[in-house]
Amino acid sequence: MPEEIVAELYRRFPDFRRAYDVDGMNEEEFDSFGATVRTLRGFISSYQDLVSTIRDFMLPNPDK
Repeated sequence: MPEEIVAELYRRFPDFRRAYDVDGMNEEEFDSFGATVRTLRGFISSYQDLVSTIRDFMLPNPDK
């Protein structure tokens, strides 16, 4: 990544600094960090979609 791009991101976005710096956040903050929460929510949502697909395959809805 070109240094000028990293510098611009670092200047503009506090969350980028928190994620980029080695000591940008502590372990307790990581679990509530926006990018972490969004990633975990995406994984959980995908898992629930898979569970729903398997349920519909194993137990088709008789009303459909």
